[in-house]
Amino acid sequence: MHWRKLFRALHRDIGYVAVSLTLAYALSGLAVNHIDDWNPSYRFRERAVDIGPLPAGPLDARAAFVVEKLALDPRLVRGHYQETEHDLRVYLTEGQEARVDMRTGRGHIKTIAPRPVLFEVNSLHLNNLKGIWTWVADLFAIALIVLAITGVTMMKGDRGIAGRGKYFIAAGLSIPVGFIVYLHA
Repeated sequence: MHWRKLFRALHRDIGYVAVSLTLAYALSGLAVNHIDDWNPSYRFRERAVDIGPLPAGPLDARAAFVVEKLALDPRLVRGHYQETEHDLRVYLTEGQEARVDMRTGRGHIKTIAPRPVLFEVNSLHLNNLKGIWTWVADLFAIALIVLAITGVTMMKGDRGIAGRGKYFIAAGLSIPVGFIVYLHA
């Protein structure tokens, strides 16, 4: 079998296997590139609440009343604190909290929820899973290297790497090299 024919077959078949991972990594990469503008994995919300005045009694009972009235999962409660004479804060997991004026029952609840799809692809891209996923990610990186090498060597003549291909490779290489020079200047 001629090596160009073998490279075409490898490029085609590895490309089919890699297409879904490429799309997932690209989507996650776009999201994570803008992490200074937004959280690509989580959606934060704050909403007003009004549960009515809290009953008199010990602080623990008042906090339990807030949890019950807001239909919060008691397993998510991490503690509570009377911040001022009238303000009660109930702390939940992952930075979530409810803040209520004990006289009126008015306040706010801050919640956090994973962004559908982005949470999952960001977990894969950032290798939060570790373990076997590290090997999958390494194999994907090797597949991309094979795709790059087979891709640039498939064409021959003036449309191949010896022809105009070398100019496109140089243009692509100039982008990271230019940024590296800029960073160290």
